[in-house]
Amino acid sequence: MSRENRYLNENESGAIGIGAMIIFIALILVAAVASTIIIKTAEELQQRAEATGDDTRDEISGKITLVGAYISDDTGGGATTADEITLILQLSAGSDTTLLTDMDWFIVCDGGTTAEVNTGTFDTIATGLDGTALATGSSVDAGETFLLPIDTSALCTPSVGDEQELRVIIDGGGETYAQLHYNSVENGETIV
Repeated sequence: MSRENRYLNENESGAIGIGAMIIFIALILVAAVASTIIIKTAEELQQRAEATGDDTRDEISGKITLVGAYISDDTGGGATTADEITLILQLSAGSDTTLLTDMDWFIVCDGGTTAEVNTGTFDTIATGLDGTALATGSSVDAGETFLLPIDTSALCTPSVGDEQELRVIIDGGGETYAQLHYNSVENGETIV
């Protein structure tokens, strides 16, 4: 039997080590790129979740609750129409203090062939529960109840049997919707 000796050249053993090193570095680079993409995606998802949470909080807590509504004046139309209605409103729990200038309302009613819209802001007409006018530019705190008298004698003058759509909006916050039903137009009759 003959014994054959195989000898490696010094260059051949170094070539195997360099190949393993190249593969090792390539794997590290691929892992670094993959981890960068994963971290970036996770950061974007976190930012979206925070933005969605803030928007949802504003929609829910930055909102006005309609406690009630009633007819407060029926004289102008010979007691066949409601010339003024009063809304009883409350800023929802958890809401930030909100300026009256940031609150708007509008009523849509069917005026026959086209819809009429009666709109306005809270700033000059809102009153406290005792009827005293709230100062122009003042604000309302969460849970605070106040009144909003709305003149309906010019536009959207309701009569018995009418229904109107009311929306109360806070800029940058939520929207409150209510359907107003006029079963009677006498003073003090509730319409919500």
